[in-house]
Amino acid sequence: MKKTYVFSWFHIAYAVATLFLFMFLLLPIVKLFTGSFSMIFASENPLPSGFFTYLLRVTSNTLQMAFLTTGFAVLIALPLGFLIAKLQIPGASIFLGILSIPLITPAFISSFATIILLGNSGVLTMFFELFGIDLPSIYGLRGLVITQVLHAMPYALLLIITGLKTVPRHLEEASMSLGNSALKTQFSIVLPYISPHILMAALMVFLTSMGDVGGPLIIGGSYQVISTGIYNNFITYMGDERIPIIFAAWTLVLSFILLFIVSRLMKLTEVKHRFRIGQMTYDRPKSRKAGLVLLVFVSLIFMAPYVAILIQSFGTIWAYDWLPREFTTNNYVKALSDILPIRNTIILLMTVTPILVVLSVIFAHMFKNRKMLRWINYFTLLPFTIPGVIIAVGLLQTYSGVSLGRRDFIASIYILIIAIGIRRLPFVLKIIEAGFTKIDDSQQEAAFSLGATDVKAFFSVLLPQLKPAISMAIVIGMIKVVTELSSSLMLNPPGWRTMSLYIAYFVEEGFLSRAAAMGVVLIAIVGIGTAISNSMKKKVR
Repeated sequence: MKKTYVFSWFHIAYAVATLFLFMFLLLPIVKLFTGSFSMIFASENPLPSGFFTYLLRVTSNTLQMAFLTTGFAVLIALPLGFLIAKLQIPGASIFLGILSIPLITPAFISSFATIILLGNSGVLTMFFELFGIDLPSIYGLRGLVITQVLHAMPYALLLIITGLKTVPRHLEEASMSLGNSALKTQFSIVLPYISPHILMAALMVFLTSMGDVGGPLIIGGSYQVISTGIYNNFITYMGDERIPIIFAAWTLVLSFILLFIVSRLMKLTEVKHRFRIGQMTYDRPKSRKAGLVLLVFVSLIFMAPYVAILIQSFGTIWAYDWLPREFTTNNYVKALSDILPIRNTIILLMTVTPILVVLSVIFAHMFKNRKMLRWINYFTLLPFTIPGVIIAVGLLQTYSGVSLGRRDFIASIYILIIAIGIRRLPFVLKIIEAGFTKIDDSQQEAAFSLGATDVKAFFSVLLPQLKPAISMAIVIGMIKVVTELSSSLMLNPPGWRTMSLYIAYFVEEGFLSRAAAMGVVLIAIVGIGTAISNSMKKKVR
């Protein structure tokens, strides 16, 4: 019997979302590949001498930085995760909140905070000099690893804690009943069980490190990595406009390899249980006290850069002294009086965040209900692995010369909205997908059996259960929008500089106090948005 076609408004939504992905992600990627091949093989002029040696050196630098950052971040996150999830440490949620602060700040803020503390005239540099210890220069690989560990470690910590909460209680109880100690149980049972989450945590840190452009620009010094290589070559062209395009295509090759690994790990971490998991915790007073001391120590280290930013924001000149020479509120007056970057940032928040959430809901609904289209999910993961500068270069190359009315498309705010939307889509999409996995399929089937359409079943059955996930997606989307720098640096439409761009400019020009004040205002905006979203989340409960 031939199956009849039933029209659904979701089919149009699927088509629009897929078209958006094709036009602004897949097509620019294809253009980059074809353009780079033609530039290498069809051009009459040879590439600059030593270019490929330079390309390999920058790639090696990037991988070295990413591997070091990943190793240190995971080594710190693992014990902290066990302390928070397994020991009944008082105030564990407070410590987790403190350690998660870097997630709501741009990475480059950690970079200039590190300069305040460990720069040539930094507070900690002066402290160690009192004991005759001369710290090495913070500019270069050393500074990059420090700042990126400070910024990326919370990603690993949250993923590891999530993995620990999936370990069935009975597995640990069985191990303990066989005479194994709590420590041996963690190594023999728990660690192998959460290994996919540990690998995913490592990969998230690795990708975050590879894609960062603000940190390397501020504290990288002469240590060139791929993201800054593309940016610097794009704005200078090194006398040859082919260089950034070839750089971008080479990065895409690396990104596709990482994408394969990401997709495999995503499947491993999707553990479904048909029983109540429970969570095993341990009542070990001595271990609890030691863990509390360690959490306090690490929290103080992670808070130090942000305390330094707060002090710097009220200071005038802070160099070769324990505190700024004078304290003033002028930095905040200037930051708040220059309303343009604040307005631009809020407009981007109000436009990009809804687009991210709507696209994520559409894609997640499509992947859940249309199995034949789940292969598209593979492409939605691409921005996970592609630095923002690559997306920006691809959009510029693809849509250069395209006009919207009388205005050049790549000089409009629309290209920036699209670039940030594409760049941050996977982060929001995965949260919505997780919300869909918690919904029992039988509920939607029951709605269909009662005559409900796709749209009616969505609004009456699925949407009410998705509200907590959507609230969390809004928070993550807001954070990711305001902390995006790489795409903004490359596109930067006239009159649309954001707060992140202003902060990067102030740091580069040496106006650290103004940068710090703007950074505090940016963190406050994200905090207010997060508080509003959390209050809405409580209401829907």
